[in-house]
Amino acid sequence: MNEISTHVNLHHGSFTYLHSLTRSPHDDQHSTYMQNAYEIYYLISGNVVYQVEDQSYPLNPGDLLIINNMEMHRPYFTSDSSYERIIIFFKPDFCSHYIQEGYSLLQYFDRKRPGSFNRLPGPLVEQAQLAAHFMEIEELHHGQLPESCLLIELSFIRLLVKINQMIASHIDSFELEGNVNAKIEQIIAYIHDNLYGSLTLQHIEHTFFVNRYYFSHQFKKITGCSFKQYIIQKRITKAIELLKLSVPPTEVCSMTGFQDYSNFYRTFKRITGVSPAKYGQ
Repeated sequence: MNEISTHVNLHHGSFTYLHSLTRSPHDDQHSTYMQNAYEIYYLISGNVVYQVEDQSYPLNPGDLLIINNMEMHRPYFTSDSSYERIIIFFKPDFCSHYIQEGYSLLQYFDRKRPGSFNRLPGPLVEQAQLAAHFMEIEELHHGQLPESCLLIELSFIRLLVKINQMIASHIDSFELEGNVNAKIEQIIAYIHDNLYGSLTLQHIEHTFFVNRYYFSHQFKKITGCSFKQYIIQKRITKAIELLKLSVPPTEVCSMTGFQDYSNFYRTFKRITGVSPAKYGQ
């Protein structure tokens, strides 16, 4: 069971800060998920391997992950040691009034390929003093001053600036880490580009000359979810993007590869909790 020591919520959920501790973590407590927000994850303690798309990151305390809203992810545990972490969820529009020409606060979140460039190693995080911003946010929250919410927001913006500066200063030292299966990585890229089309195991077998049963087993081993679950999650994520652009739900249905609207409607509502028409309002 999670013990939450700090929970900060700003701008009606556009920014959420969680400091949580799980005494005896196990894999069944977590599932593969994808947020409609960007995420900063900071490991304080625990023996964790963090899966982001097809990448597996063995984490050390002090490591930090940056994850965007297109990446499926989840933790796995190699022991039942206490698992303590800080997670910040934020929507891009939370930072929109800090946009300046020629500089993007989110330049390293908006990366080209899902499942890459996620882990910032602890020594560099410590050198950049990123954790000081977490401490500052918690002190401001518990202080409950009239200006606390504004100062928390400013501390977070400074954190994003520091992350940009740190990565820019060490750009050559960041490499893709994890257990990469080149064929599955190629297939995942194909999935992202062909969500509207036929994405059955049979189609993948004929297109990439792989045994569908072996591929299905390896895919789940690497991504943490079945091929079918992955396709559904990616299609719903794409549907959300299109609905936000005011594309009619019936068109979104065909553009995201669903065979009929009733199936699209049921799947969308099951995952998001609302109907496609209501989400697009």
